[in-house]
Amino acid sequence: MLKFSIMSSTYAISVALLAAPALAQTVSPAEGDQPASEQAEDTGLGDIVVTAQRRTETLLKVPASVEVLSGDRLQAAHINNLANIQEVSPSLIVTQSSSPSTGVFTVRGIGTAVTDRGFEQSVGVYIDGVFRGRPGTALQDLLNIERVEVLRGPQSTLFGRNNSAGAINISTALPNANAFGVYAEGTYGNYDTIQARLSVNLPLVTDKLALSIAMAENYNKGFVEAPNLPQGRTNGRDRQSIRAQLYWTPTDQTRVRLIGDYSQLDDSCCSYLPLFVSDAAANAPFVFNVRGGFIGYTAPTPGTRGVSPSNPASPGTFYRPFDRRTTQDSPSGEKTTDKGVSLQVDQDFGNLTLTAIGAHRRFQSNVSLDIDGVDSAVANVRSSPSTNIRETSAEVRLQNAAGSPVEFVVGGYYFNQKIIDRNLLQIRVKPAATTVTFYNSTGTGTAESGAVFGQATYNVTSSLRVTGGLRYLKEKKTGVVTVAPGSFSFPGTAERNDDALMGSATIAFQPVPEANLYLRYARGYKSGAINLLLTSPTNSADPSVDPETTDAFEAGAKFRLFGDRLSTNIAVYTQTVNDQQVQAFNSQTSSFVTLNAAKVRARGVEAELLYRPVKPLTFNASLSYLDAKYLSFPGAPPPAGGTVPSQDLTGRTPPNAPRWTLVGGVSLDQPLSDKVRLLGNVNLRHATSYYTDLPLTEAFRNGNTDFLSASVELALRNGFGIQFWGRNLTRQNSYLSGIGTPLGSGSLAVFVNEPRTYGLTLRFRH
Repeated sequence: MLKFSIMSSTYAISVALLAAPALAQTVSPAEGDQPASEQAEDTGLGDIVVTAQRRTETLLKVPASVEVLSGDRLQAAHINNLANIQEVSPSLIVTQSSSPSTGVFTVRGIGTAVTDRGFEQSVGVYIDGVFRGRPGTALQDLLNIERVEVLRGPQSTLFGRNNSAGAINISTALPNANAFGVYAEGTYGNYDTIQARLSVNLPLVTDKLALSIAMAENYNKGFVEAPNLPQGRTNGRDRQSIRAQLYWTPTDQTRVRLIGDYSQLDDSCCSYLPLFVSDAAANAPFVFNVRGGFIGYTAPTPGTRGVSPSNPASPGTFYRPFDRRTTQDSPSGEKTTDKGVSLQVDQDFGNLTLTAIGAHRRFQSNVSLDIDGVDSAVANVRSSPSTNIRETSAEVRLQNAAGSPVEFVVGGYYFNQKIIDRNLLQIRVKPAATTVTFYNSTGTGTAESGAVFGQATYNVTSSLRVTGGLRYLKEKKTGVVTVAPGSFSFPGTAERNDDALMGSATIAFQPVPEANLYLRYARGYKSGAINLLLTSPTNSADPSVDPETTDAFEAGAKFRLFGDRLSTNIAVYTQTVNDQQVQAFNSQTSSFVTLNAAKVRARGVEAELLYRPVKPLTFNASLSYLDAKYLSFPGAPPPAGGTVPSQDLTGRTPPNAPRWTLVGGVSLDQPLSDKVRLLGNVNLRHATSYYTDLPLTEAFRNGNTDFLSASVELALRNGFGIQFWGRNLTRQNSYLSGIGTPLGSGSLAVFVNEPRTYGLTLRFRH
């Protein structure tokens, strides 16, 4: 019912606004409607404002590698969820494979690719100052975004928790108590894509109180052809979101911000597509969980004979997953709900500001996957995990105003979490019409942590600044896994009590106001974890893994040149991760193995350039050179489809770590007349080859990739606009990840990216 209400309301209001000429006549001129002579004089880029150090300051002043993506830039690129931000960010890779909520965030080649909900990410995600404990609670559609900051390298001093590789800091627009505002858009695209977005800003009391409401609908039928499924297609989206904010400033010294949000998802995602089917799976006499699991299957595409890249002794047939066609005979999908409320109060006391943020969130997910990916005549393998997460967090900070001889921020942080994670894997043996429950367990995990932190910057001179910060964390985690009778899961119980001291130190030198040179050291920390997915006797004997730590060194320079028309940043870094937490699916045992196994070093160069030669044109370019490798990783999981029990990956490059990544683009904002502006955007992302799974399976390696997106919009002075857009215009194919197929006897299956998408968007701005 809620889904229908949100969708109906969004469309009804959007249509009403798009048909309201009387309202359109009240629209005030936008920046792009200035006379051409004024625009020619105003060619500066303007200040880029960030909160990467928990205070509002310009990007130039921040002595750290931070990439800033404005809401306008994301809108021009038609990017409306966090997973697609990687298209315009060279250091970030976001991978979604078996289900939308089990995404993996990777920064500088470092990330935590785990299915187990008992593990946090190495890259923390924060929305309006609130930490999102698991990827599923962050991979919702973005509403009313002001900016997204990608903070590279450890961020464990000032941000809540578990930022050993980096952080993504998302800020939404504050309600405005002095102006009524409306934004509405409707989109139709290929694959029956239907999107609608609406945001309204309502001043309730001038200068004092304002309310903003934003909602979105995002639907498409799916880009994978599935003739054996009722809808005929799969890998589609069906999502609704709503977000409300109340902003109250009773006095000049007091600011209160209340936010509530709700989102739901019912995606038909994600289908395993056969890449290689072994003869042992397709033709050998059926022996349960040994061979013959694919007897009688229908080939999804034309095939080519060959041998497995992981096992030359295993002949079989290669198929074409980029035809995006599956013959699976039961649907895959995920239903989630994510909701929460947060309250932030800022109180000024002269030169001091006290900030308090409290939040409570709940997340629920139910997944149903056909994980053999074929229409076998003898068996069907289904995985049906479910998760419930409850999180409560609170933070208090005290800081003084910028410009003081010593600028400081001190505070405390509290986090409480409970997870109930059910793992259910069943195999239906079709000839016998019986169902065998392979795994059936329930893991209950709790986490309670508290931290105190502080950072101070001493302005030695007007040009030289020295900054140091520390954070002390104490945390307790518990985990209990119970097993249903007759399954092959393992019970387990564990408790962890950890504490850690982490911090950062920076020296920054500004010889002139337009330049900043800095040196930075940071130590990152990610909590120890308890495995709630006990499918291996190894993990059952010891369900917990130790914390993950990172030591990072960085040198950087930032410049604003040519009358503020050119902004350029460059950073050189090296960082080492100790006791990296890893998890991989072992197709030989049909189990997940989680362990502290790896020591990883990542070093490289990052550079960004933003240039506006004339008012209508802005060029952007970002470069990432990454040299990452495992310094030590003996006993790594075997490659998918292989026969060896383990392998030594020491000296190899981790997954999702391309050597070179380049993002470049140009945007246009050109008045065609007093009433019409032409807006354009072109963006290209190039990456060299990289692996997509932890065991570095050769079959799942991507070659060089080039993704091109573009949009063009006619924006009228009365607020209306029409945009044509396209993404992946190069029709680039790439693997997101892959696995050894359960019951596949060495067979391989993959998840693939979206093909070319395009559409038309109608907009109204006021």
